[in-house]
Amino acid sequence: MEPSFPPLPQCSIPHPFRLGAPSYVYPADILPNVEALAPYVDDIELVLFESRGTAGSQQTAEDQRQTPEGIVSNIPSPDTIARLVKLAQQNDLTYTVHFPIDRHLGSPVAAERQALQRQMLAIMESTRPLRPFAYILHLEGVTRDSDPSRIQTWANDIAGLLPALIECAGDPSLFCVENLNYPFAWCEGLLDKFGLGVCIDFGHLWIGGYDADAHLKRYLPRTRVIHLHGERDGRDHLALAALAPARLRQLLNSIDNFTGVLTLEIFNYEGVRDSVACLNQWISP
Repeated sequence: MEPSFPPLPQCSIPHPFRLGAPSYVYPADILPNVEALAPYVDDIELVLFESRGTAGSQQTAEDQRQTPEGIVSNIPSPDTIARLVKLAQQNDLTYTVHFPIDRHLGSPVAAERQALQRQMLAIMESTRPLRPFAYILHLEGVTRDSDPSRIQTWANDIAGLLPALIECAGDPSLFCVENLNYPFAWCEGLLDKFGLGVCIDFGHLWIGGYDADAHLKRYLPRTRVIHLHGERDGRDHLALAALAPARLRQLLNSIDNFTGVLTLEIFNYEGVRDSVACLNQWISP
């Protein structure tokens, strides 16, 4: 029997952005989530993982488990990809692809960097029929207390991996670098040199104590994807109701011309449902 999930409310107020949700809103795998979400959102963030192996295995989200080789994966099979393409066509849906985060592209260990690059290339090949709106990229391998020498090495190591990835994608702006727990200015050299796009995650900015307004003004022109979720007492990925109404109103007003994807990066139904209700209340008509 097909699982039955409660519907989301529609975002009933006109908005310039494409409203998105992650592929794990309901307690099920990727395909049932997309089938349930497709009538209510404009984009779905495919949150992918494959640990201890290279991407491209035929182990699908519907068959998620640990193999004898020790690989745990939710990379969609060709059959699942074909179904996702059909759902996109039927619902005017786009996809953003979030690369796995268990390895770091800027790791001090060369073998880890190279394994992640291979994994990313395989994921791009397998998801190519989806024509992703963006790829969400974490440039991990440093922390906010890293010294200048480590930061320079980290940037150089990543720069050596990006050309092959960009060649596979065809358009460097599809790689949207997400702000993490270190100053995002450290990424600017890579953004400028390679023409990368940006993913602004407001929860990460707030929880890290960064100036969200200044960040938005500086990077919004090159931003394709925004991740929005509530934050309170050091916890993020909460429903938007966790935010003070004035903060949410100010944020929405500051992106009133944004035409990219706004993903409600919340990983449960109640949180996404309540967040759509908040948008309906606070988006200015």
